[in-house]
Amino acid sequence: MDSFSASVRKASCRKLVVAFAFFGFSGLLMVFWYGTRLSEETSGNGLRDQVEEALKYLLDLQVPNRHAKSSRVFCWIMTQPGNFERALSVKHTWLKRCDGYVFVSSEANDSLPAVDACVGEGRDILWGKTKFGFRYAYDLVDKYDWFLKADDDTYVIMENLKLLVADYSPKEPLYFGHHFKMNAPEGYMSGGAGYLLSQKALRSFVEEGLNRSLCKVDNSGAEDAEMGICLHHLNVTFGDSRDDSGHNRFFPFVAQDHMKPGHMEKDWWYPQYVKYPQREESAVGENRTDCCSDKAITFHYVDNMYFMEYMIYHLRPHGLYPIT
Repeated sequence: MDSFSASVRKASCRKLVVAFAFFGFSGLLMVFWYGTRLSEETSGNGLRDQVEEALKYLLDLQVPNRHAKSSRVFCWIMTQPGNFERALSVKHTWLKRCDGYVFVSSEANDSLPAVDACVGEGRDILWGKTKFGFRYAYDLVDKYDWFLKADDDTYVIMENLKLLVADYSPKEPLYFGHHFKMNAPEGYMSGGAGYLLSQKALRSFVEEGLNRSLCKVDNSGAEDAEMGICLHHLNVTFGDSRDDSGHNRFFPFVAQDHMKPGHMEKDWWYPQYVKYPQREESAVGENRTDCCSDKAITFHYVDNMYFMEYMIYHLRPHGLYPIT
């Protein structure tokens, strides 16, 4: 009797699972059908836009969360003793989503933690700090797949960074960031926007570029331009980090600067430097948010990390997205 009852219970459970699966799939089909009908019948209607956004959100939820599990990212942050309070705000916000991290300064600090690069302080020795930072990361090269350098006023959306690298192998020599086309044979990635080296690129940089002196030996020079020159000599691939729509994902300014009317005028230095210009303002029109990818990775010159954290991870319009 007990065996028979157990069999009945198992059969009932199987039926329930099948029923739930059927109704769940049917529900998704109904949402898709309703969204399609609404799109046909209410072109330009705000409700249609809300349905499309909801569908995009649901599709994002269906993507397996393989990115966080498959790619391990080590972050090192360039800072200085006068900025330790700002560095703490980095630690308490986006940095906690890195798989490992350290701050590089001219003075050690246990609470961050920060290590002393032993090269002094000042803009004229940032290349020396950068070499130290990546040498430090090299000691951990077998533990991580990707290595990010950022400043203490850079904000990073780690989930979007891992989405970018999910399609690439860290065993290939790769270099990602906001691509400037000046001052080096292939240009260089903006230092303030942050840039990313694959495990293989880091090995090449330290083992060949630094240990064999193929890159600049002294500590002077613009760190980001020197890095571009160095990695070019090492045959590291300069990756295209734009999204499928051609929008940039690494940004050398805060978001509002990229949306500000007249801020990107052609006689300014930035439009002359950038390899992949953002859309012309005349094309963007009223939709100035179309300057930037929906999957943006970094912004620079951020003076309030907690504000960015709130806007990205906490603020939700009621009824538009479910709170998770």
